[in-house]
Amino acid sequence: MRKTFVLLALTALASFSFAQSSGNFSYGNTGTTHCVLNNDGTGTISGGSMCAQQAGASCTTSATCTGGTTCFNPTGATMAGQCVDSTSGGSCTSNANCTTPGQTCILPVSGGATGICGVVSNGACAGSLSAGIKTNSGSGNVFVVRPSAVIGLLTDVTVGKNGTVDIGTSSALAGVDFKVSVTPESGQPQPNVIPSFPITYSSRFVQISTNLFSVLGTLCTTVAPVNGVGGVTTAVGCFISFNESTVSAQSFDWIVGAPTAAGTGTLASGNYGITASWSSSLGDFGIASSMTCVGPVNLTVQQNKVFSFDTPNAL
Repeated sequence: MRKTFVLLALTALASFSFAQSSGNFSYGNTGTTHCVLNNDGTGTISGGSMCAQQAGASCTTSATCTGGTTCFNPTGATMAGQCVDSTSGGSCTSNANCTTPGQTCILPVSGGATGICGVVSNGACAGSLSAGIKTNSGSGNVFVVRPSAVIGLLTDVTVGKNGTVDIGTSSALAGVDFKVSVTPESGQPQPNVIPSFPITYSSRFVQISTNLFSVLGTLCTTVAPVNGVGGVTTAVGCFISFNESTVSAQSFDWIVGAPTAAGTGTLASGNYGITASWSSSLGDFGIASSMTCVGPVNLTVQQNKVFSFDTPNAL
């Protein structure tokens, strides 16, 4: 079964601590929360706060499935299956074509009338971390903000066919975006943050497709007659699974400076609250699930001064 997981570190708010002068440094962190890729042959990730999603509801047998769906559970393990029908991951033109509960018709971002039945979440499981810093007025003052995080992504996808479900393509996406926001604490003008949009720290899309089960015909779905040595061969269904997990460290620098987008003006003196926040993007089609993991997270803020090589900045 294809699964995609996103694991997020527990949100921790560091109390604001203020200092001043050029070269000022401040930080926050999420403590002992950390993502670990377990070396146990399963590809599971633990140690952080999970953000998970899958194409269908978890199940062990079809007895718990609703809406005419079937529990596709190749391993037979407890709650290791998903309640889906053959529309999951299939083509669609409207939500009416997607009959697996919770799924909608996801149209291409680039445009078009034909999409894919699945589950997509953007901005899911948001968390944040804060730090405070104080500065005196002066030309060229800027803050360099660097959120650093360990991020884990797990994607697990399955294609399969049995007597009631026929899914030849499954895909999953897991990703984590970070952004930085600044709050003036002393009535100063709102400073400009560069870049002013979220940055993708890590993201992965995987897809698996096959026509093997169609070629095999009824071998995946039909109970064979009595064989030559006695007994009946039961069709247990055909499937292929693909699982991929990664954990890696990421960072990016934001610059907080002049209060206008054009870069004019001066970063006013006073206290500032710096917040780095993150959210997950998840998408599941066919027989799939996704998860992200974030943690530990460090937030460092340093005051610097921008100098021109041709004209000294006024102090």
